[in-house]
Amino acid sequence: MPESIKVGLVLSGGGAKGAYQVGVLKALLEMGTRVDVVAGASIGALNAAVLASAPSLETGVERLDELWLTLAKSSPLSVKIPGYLSLLVSAGLKMNGFAQLEALFRAARLVAQRAGLQLPEELNQLDAGALCDKPLKELMEQYLDPVALNKGLPLYVSVFKSLGGTTDLLRTITAELGILGTAESEFLHIQSLSQAEQKEALLASAGIPLLFAPRQVNDSLYSDGGQGGWQKQQGNTPITPLLQAGCNMVIVTHLSNGSLWSRHDFPEATILEIRPQSSIARDSGFLGGVKDLLGFDPHKIPSWIEQGYQDTLHCVGRVMKASASRSELRKSENELKDSERRNTISDSILADAMSKMT
Repeated sequence: MPESIKVGLVLSGGGAKGAYQVGVLKALLEMGTRVDVVAGASIGALNAAVLASAPSLETGVERLDELWLTLAKSSPLSVKIPGYLSLLVSAGLKMNGFAQLEALFRAARLVAQRAGLQLPEELNQLDAGALCDKPLKELMEQYLDPVALNKGLPLYVSVFKSLGGTTDLLRTITAELGILGTAESEFLHIQSLSQAEQKEALLASAGIPLLFAPRQVNDSLYSDGGQGGWQKQQGNTPITPLLQAGCNMVIVTHLSNGSLWSRHDFPEATILEIRPQSSIARDSGFLGGVKDLLGFDPHKIPSWIEQGYQDTLHCVGRVMKASASRSELRKSENELKDSERRNTISDSILADAMSKMT
């Protein structure tokens, strides 16, 4: 690949389906793909952070593969949830599940008030987050060496300016229903932040409303970056900071069927999309989406890794074959031109010799 090409990688959000990105990265590594800058949202931001802090793409892929295969042996519903699993759960739960959760809590409050009962304090302070973020901090201390991260690939994460957990949730629900859109997400350059703010920014990108409290970075409160620009997936597909960083080729991964994000909105760059070639869903029914997003089990995770691998071979391989065909065509054209030029020179020499003989 020519040195003038600067390659960016976008890792979108999608909970346990983030395992798909491990397969994508395995295939890209096999193809000899170079990555110069990386950006992520939600689970993609956390995968991207592990990748960015690794000394090489190969090491980053190995670390992610090990983490996700470990998760495949764990259950998100166990009483003692491992730190990394908590991180993935927080990063991946979608809003349709929270709509039901919020309705349940509201009903519980109403019943308690009428009955003169006192609910646990945790249920009256949902905006402060229903889950403790201590395991998440411990996880980052274990897997994200701040020194290595600062020396690693430039990393951008998507965050959404928060108005409080409940309000954030309601804004996203109205956007999903097509009533009102959400404001756009912002993108933070991790290496430009202090070590303390780097952790806060990663926690913010994974800060699903109601599950985790918003995080403060640069005097602002932020939560899950996937909430921004809901209709066009602006926050969940953070390509903008990569273009601003000078990337002229961007690889974009999607973790949903039929994402509304469009590469045609960014004509200034060459964009290669890796989309699921078959349904990425593993569960169906009313809560199928939530079950998938919490699908940290030995059946789903390996299947998503394999699907990401095969889809990348299909999407990228097809482009590489087309590129190789064009290269062969250009080579043939150049050889033909060289042959014609040699023939012209030979004809000229012959004509000159003939003129001297007459």
